[in-house]
Amino acid sequence: MNHEELVKALDVVHRELADSENLDAAEVDQLRATMSEIQSVLDAKEEPESLSERVGASAQRFESSHPKLTETLSNLVDILQRMGF
Repeated sequence: MNHEELVKALDVVHRELADSENLDAAEVDQLRATMSEIQSVLDAKEEPESLSERVGASAQRFESSHPKLTETLSNLVDILQRMGF
């Protein structure tokens, strides 16, 4: 898994967030903050603490109400884990 694939996955998450209705505003804000942190880590090339765990926790919160977003977030977790994040 490389940097480009992770960037594409982040773009998909951002698009799905924009297209999703009835999302809890606080959860969306938290997820967007996590996505921004992932981007910052990629830009700085630093080792983050448990990014995959935080994205996974967000995915669980959306599991019943937004299954497509949950699937996308789960894919993002897989990418982060393969990259060592």
